[in-house]
Amino acid sequence: MTTTVLNNEEAAKLIGVTPKTLRFWRHVGRGPKYIKFGDSKYSGVGYEVADIEAWKAERKLRSTSEQSSVASLSGVRANNRHPVSSSTIPAPWLRSNG
Repeated sequence: MTTTVLNNEEAAKLIGVTPKTLRFWRHVGRGPKYIKFGDSKYSGVGYEVADIEAWKAERKLRSTSEQSSVASLSGVRANNRHPVSSSTIPAPWLRSNG
């Protein structure tokens, strides 16, 4: 069975964020699971499409009152804002509550 692995830029496009945002999320422990291809800090990373889709599915909401539960999934407090403006994060499941 072949698994599709995306690089940082391809994964960011699928999620709807910039590659820089996805790198930041890896740094702080947010975002979908990723694969590290080596031991060096310069080694590449990859994202399996299935992991991205699972991560997005965990963030599907039925109402705005569910937003705090999404923030708790990622370990982010509601008042902890990402330095990127909300205009660069178009997908509603990526916006933090607060």
